[in-house]
Amino acid sequence: MGLLPPGATLDNGATVTPSKSQAWLWDKWLAFWQDVKQIAQVLKAETTVVINGDWGDLNKHSAVQLLTINPATVVRLMCKTLQSLEGFAHKLYVVRGTEAHVGGAGWLENQAAGDAGAVIDPDTGLPSFWALRLHIEGVRVLLAHHPGTNSRVPWTVGAAANRAAVKTQLAFYNEAERPQLALFAHVHHGEDSGDNHAVRAIFTPPWCLADAYSYRLGFGWAAQEVGGVIIIVDDNKFRVIKRYASLPVGGKGWLKV
Repeated sequence: MGLLPPGATLDNGATVTPSKSQAWLWDKWLAFWQDVKQIAQVLKAETTVVINGDWGDLNKHSAVQLLTINPATVVRLMCKTLQSLEGFAHKLYVVRGTEAHVGGAGWLENQAAGDAGAVIDPDTGLPSFWALRLHIEGVRVLLAHHPGTNSRVPWTVGAAANRAAVKTQLAFYNEAERPQLALFAHVHHGEDSGDNHAVRAIFTPPWCLADAYSYRLGFGWAAQEVGGVIIIVDDNKFRVIKRYASLPVGGKGWLKV
């Protein structure tokens, strides 16, 4: 149910055809990066790309819906999803996601990050980070896959972003080191604390569609939101542009009978 580049091949040479929903997802993925390119060209800006965890999947709970469990093939396809970044991304950072998806200590993402030429963590010497702290044009940005809190049901969505904002704010006692913006993933829906707190916390939606686990949680039938965020940083200020899209309920909308 994740991103699948057209013409993807397995290790036996077989070509895998994306489903209709995956074709829709891939189109939205390409449209997102086209927006990034256009904005960067207009602003004459350098582009820093961050993959905020769960880039690939070797699900330890269930492999039934996985395309392949061959790690070499998974890494190759992970890198192929970045083909639309070629020629304009100045730096690539990779944050490690959930071990149930990317292996112990996030080894799957660490390997793919090395193959993709991601920036090295100076503390570990590895091409991936558990948490990424960027200082860009006077703005401090924290990126981590796990926010440590969630609010999934519709009548509480938004509360978790506020909790994450305050949690991040309190974690940095020195205001000079406190991030102004914190970006999280993992929870598979978007949330934004806005200007409610000293730190703005944003949960980004995923670049995958509902799987069997989503249906077991009781959310697979709802509208599925995907997308990413573009952060424009200049002169100690930042601006957030959200590029989200929703697949119709069930992928097809309502069936007429």
